[in-house]
Amino acid sequence: MDVKFDARAAEQLIQQMSRYCSGVQKETRALLDVTKNNVDWNDNQAKAFQVNVMELAKDLNKALSLESEYLRTYQERVRELRR
Repeated sequence: MDVKFDARAAEQLIQQMSRYCSGVQKETRALLDVTKNNVDWNDNQAKAFQVNVMELAKDLNKALSLESEYLRTYQERVRELRR
């Protein structure tokens, strides 16, 4: 089986991954904004909600970290293949 390097496809994937990472960052900030604005809530579930949102934000940050690491590795491989 022959594997052919397609620089254009590689660049498109990098751009798509970069947009995905930006989206994750935006969603994480939006989640954290929700927890900042719940001070005025008079709700017995506000604290539990805040804890759950913080856990979601941690999970998104971890996913972003792993995705960013993969993207850096992938970009390095693309550079190596272009040499």
